[in-house]
Amino acid sequence: FGASHSVMSRLENDILGNTCGKEALDAMISRSTDALLKRKNKKCLILDVDSTEDPAHGNHEHMAYNGYFAKNCFHTLFCFSGDGDGLAARLRPGNVHSGTGILDLIKPIVIRYRKKFKLLWLRGDSAFADPDTYEYCEAHRITYFIRLRENAVLTKRS
Repeated sequence: FGASHSVMSRLENDILGNTCGKEALDAMISRSTDALLKRKNKKCLILDVDSTEDPAHGNHEHMAYNGYFAKNCFHTLFCFSGDGDGLAARLRPGNVHSGTGILDLIKPIVIRYRKKFKLLWLRGDSAFADPDTYEYCEAHRITYFIRLRENAVLTKRS
């Protein structure tokens, strides 16, 4: 028999809906990812960061209208390895900027894998083009590839 809706709600709210539960879930993801990365035996870990909309209906906590996606949603932030292995994810309110929270997402990953990988690279789209991100990467010897938005200076030089 499957779990009833009320049992699932209690799991999500009572167990996973607090700091301890979220940390336990993050630790479980990290342990499973550690095994995958160890088996691949690479010298470079690529951190691919991106965000996406998670459409929502009804009246969920933190659901908000996002003008870019033109819908009510959550605006989830992800970090994958260059091979597509999930490293971290954060469910965020729908109305936050795509780049909000990037450093909070990648800092624990950098701490965890800095000793295991000779090279760390960060890849992201223009939403992550932010001086704080550049400074963090430079301070922690992370090579970053972040697309820049089109602007007059770049257009003139091309």
